[in-house]
Amino acid sequence: MKMKRLLGILGVVVMIFAFSSMAVSKELLFGDYNAVVVQEFEVPSHVPAPDMSGDQLTENIVYQIRRYAQRYGIFEIIIKEGSAKVPADKKTLLIRGEVTEYTRPTVGGRIGRSFIPFGEHTGTAYFAANYQFIDQATGQVIHKEFLRTSSTGDNDTVDYAMLRNAEAAAKIMYRLEK
Repeated sequence: MKMKRLLGILGVVVMIFAFSSMAVSKELLFGDYNAVVVQEFEVPSHVPAPDMSGDQLTENIVYQIRRYAQRYGIFEIIIKEGSAKVPADKKTLLIRGEVTEYTRPTVGGRIGRSFIPFGEHTGTAYFAANYQFIDQATGQVIHKEFLRTSSTGDNDTVDYAMLRNAEAAAKIMYRLEK
């Protein structure tokens, strides 16, 4: 009985050390960057999305990254490409990508989800995009991410799903910067 307790405690201690070493060795991909430039996202012809959805996503990404930058102090300059110049002494991260899904909400989906307990709080609109995070000086892709988000209950619109997608991108940048 004492041996089982000792082995159990030893196992817990080993797991704590293993997880803490993983947390300490976390790679900070965006830690050196001072500025973020967001290019307008492409909307391929095979994706049934309005052409303006790429520009709208770009605006949402700039807004969400600025929110996180203000709250957590992660980047000094966050701009949309072409709106201003970044000083040459700033290390710049370039974000670009493409829209891969644009699904409008459906009445049938809302009705079907109303029969599921708490299903009325889920949305039926979806938005997805591929992101590329690029070092502007070298042109090297540092990180790629695919994000797919949905709307929620009362906000069952593609615009809200797009805003949530941009916020998810900002959260990923925060996680990889700090």
